[in-house]
Amino acid sequence: MIDEEYNWKGKKILITEDEEINYLFLERVLSPTNVTIERACNGREAIDMAVGDSEIDLVLMDIRMPEINGIDATIEIRKQRPNLPVIAHTCYDTDLNLSSLPEVKFDGFISKPVNISKMMRLIDKYMK
Repeated sequence: MIDEEYNWKGKKILITEDEEINYLFLERVLSPTNVTIERACNGREAIDMAVGDSEIDLVLMDIRMPEINGIDATIEIRKQRPNLPVIAHTCYDTDLNLSSLPEVKFDGFISKPVNISKMMRLIDKYMK
């Protein structure tokens, strides 16, 4: 079970997701790990929260978001918190080549629909 395998008590994840159903899914999957979850509904909020809250340990960054997309938001976050892990997640993986964007430097990539085991292993790599 996920809650037995992963315990991220004392850690905080920022989920950037404008779609309510996708956010609720991620929240449900991650909450058994005891992690604190924050949410940004657009790219501007993601920047403000990731830069303004030094307790955020990792960002799950949706690529297609209102106001500022996840790529541009990540670039802005990296300017002030270059060591904050940012994992991209999107259902639009077929039209994005994230490796061609070296200035973004995502720490990982998760496509939707989410493979829960893969996502948990990737997040755990940065929660230790």
